[in-house]
Amino acid sequence: MGPMYHLLEEADRVQAMNAALKLLAPGGIIFVSFINTFAGIIYYMREAPEAIVIPNETEYMERFLTRKSFAGDAFTKAFFIEQSEILLFMEQFPLKKLHLFGQEGVMSPCEKNIMSQPKEIVDAWLDLCEKLWDREDLLNWAEHPMYVGRKEH
Repeated sequence: MGPMYHLLEEADRVQAMNAALKLLAPGGIIFVSFINTFAGIIYYMREAPEAIVIPNETEYMERFLTRKSFAGDAFTKAFFIEQSEILLFMEQFPLKKLHLFGQEGVMSPCEKNIMSQPKEIVDAWLDLCEKLWDREDLLNWAEHPMYVGRKEH
């Protein structure tokens, strides 16, 4: 899962995908995880609201506001992909898209609060997330989009 967000250069991500596809049998299924650009905003809101005024966060914020991917310093050196670029990136490979979903679902920004509730409430939220899991219009709510594709013959 990590290569797509720990490889800062596009050429390195392409090379990693090509290497994975060499090992995948025709008809095989690949799971590719990304970090969404909105993940940084979710993190700042949840864990570090003061980061919005930290000067060295300016480049990330500018990239986010202009809907462009960001590669650079974050929790580690990382690549954050703009949601609209995920399918464009994946279309260059011989894959049929099966799914694109957010791994945390819509509860990502409030996960700690929800998961601290009684089991009945947690289960109801998880049920809602399951019903919404494949809605690409809600992808930004999750920090880690997951592309699932089948290798073409």
